[in-house]
Amino acid sequence: MVPLLHHREQSELKMANRPVYQDLNLMFTCSWDCQAPLGAALPIMWINIRLTRYAKAAGVTQIVTHALRHTCATLLLSAGVALHVVQRRLGHSKIEMTLNNYSHVLPAMQQDGAARLAALLH
Repeated sequence: MVPLLHHREQSELKMANRPVYQDLNLMFTCSWDCQAPLGAALPIMWINIRLTRYAKAAGVTQIVTHALRHTCATLLLSAGVALHVVQRRLGHSKIEMTLNNYSHVLPAMQQDGAARLAALLH
């Protein structure tokens, strides 16, 4: 529910401010309170402050902001999302970069693939 609400709010902000809104096709962008152009990527400091606040409120351990990216990629690969899809989501220009960074996830995927093939053949 929250992602849909966020998307609606972003769309409304974009439409109401078309002349000044920088549409970079981002999901989380600057609004009037982050002191950057409207629609620009959120400054890392702004994100870190809010993540710290949210983690404390939720009573969970905060992880470094960039680790969220690695967590997302690892979870996607572990869930069986195709490597080229993860590559595009991360913005890697070459699939080799994705393979170099996330090859630790692939052995488990190999075992799962072999088990699925065996199930199909039996």
